Amino acid sequence: MLQTEVNLTQSDTFSLFTAAQLEWLNKARRFADTIPLADCLKSDSENVFRRDLFEAACKQGFGSLPFPDTYGGSGGDYISFVLINEEFARRCMPFMSSLGVHVLCQEPVSRFGTHEQKEKYLRPSASGLFLAAFGLTEPAAGSDTAALETTARLESDHYVLNGTKTFITSGGSANYFIVMARLADAGITAFIVDKESKGFEIGQKFDMLGMRGYATCELVFSDCIVPKENLLGMHGEGRKVALSSLAKGRVTIAAQATGWAQGALDTVVTLLKERVKKGEIKVDELETCKYLLGDLATRVASARALTHQAAYAIDRGAVDVTLAGMAKIQATDTAMHVATEALSLAGKFGAEPDLLLERIFRDAKAGQIYEGTNQIQRMLIARSLIK
Repeated sequence: MLQTEVNLTQSDTFSLFTAAQLEWLNKARRFADTIPLADCLKSDSENVFRRDLFEAACKQGFGSLPFPDTYGGSGGDYISFVLINEEFARRCMPFMSSLGVHVLCQEPVSRFGTHEQKEKYLRPSASGLFLAAFGLTEPAAGSDTAALETTARLESDHYVLNGTKTFITSGGSANYFIVMARLADAGITAFIVDKESKGFEIGQKFDMLGMRGYATCELVFSDCIVPKENLLGMHGEGRKVALSSLAKGRVTIAAQATGWAQGALDTVVTLLKERVKKGEIKVDELETCKYLLGDLATRVASARALTHQAAYAIDRGAVDVTLAGMAKIQATDTAMHVATEALSLAGKFGAEPDLLLERIFRDAKAGQIYEGTNQIQRMLIARSLIK
């Protein structure tokens, strides 16, 4: 793996960050330095989730970074969370996506949960004892929450859930799930479902092209019993609960995608410089690449700026769903473009796993699809303009 510094240091970008935000970034770098490249490669090739690394990351405070310390959070802000996500993605850390989803799931508990729910789920989530997963996507309902088919009905002192969720990141390893289901006479409603719940089981496990090593699977609810106290929010508020989380989740994905793009750019620049130094390509041949490299660097910087703008809005208490969607589109499309061009520039060397280029290429494609496809994001942005 080619070791380079994040290009944030090549401009005055650091002057935009507080000392606390920079300390979180430095902490993430130090933690990432302890994880061997071989571990990252093995998690991807064998499609194995590294729970031990996830727990270690939580013990460093990354697993609850943007939440107050009231229930065990780290008391950081979303800009800091964006910075660590970019750093972990740049290096393809084998816990990165699960960490993002884990924070995504704590958000609705923090906002809509009761005191008892917060005590039960947030504290162990902060320490890494619990891992959370988000149960929204279904076989016939991905980005469209209105098309959900999983049902819930109230019976005495509990709810009964039936249905299937699919492509659930961390699903195979999670301790609890934030699940959206359609409650009769109320509409989409949110629940917290424990993995030990009667009638719940893990379904098909997915061996995917990208985003491997995150225990992605189906969740199956067959007359699944969920106690009344695990209702999250009010009846019919599921869409509100989901959207409050997904907007922030899309900013997290944008940060990860920016990291992928930066990692691909760093790698190909270093590779080209080394090949020139070794005499494998001539300096004048490198001239033909400069226009493309300049374009790629500009795209990465643009994605980063939009992502930070969306994160700043979150920290100001003004979560902007449209801005979050824009950041997600820009960053994931940039990651895909940069990774594609980097592979072309690297030639045969691009296929070497140690360079991480082919891994970034595969993950970037997944980033364009999951947690609200970029096509759907564009439709939502247009709708916000003309409504």
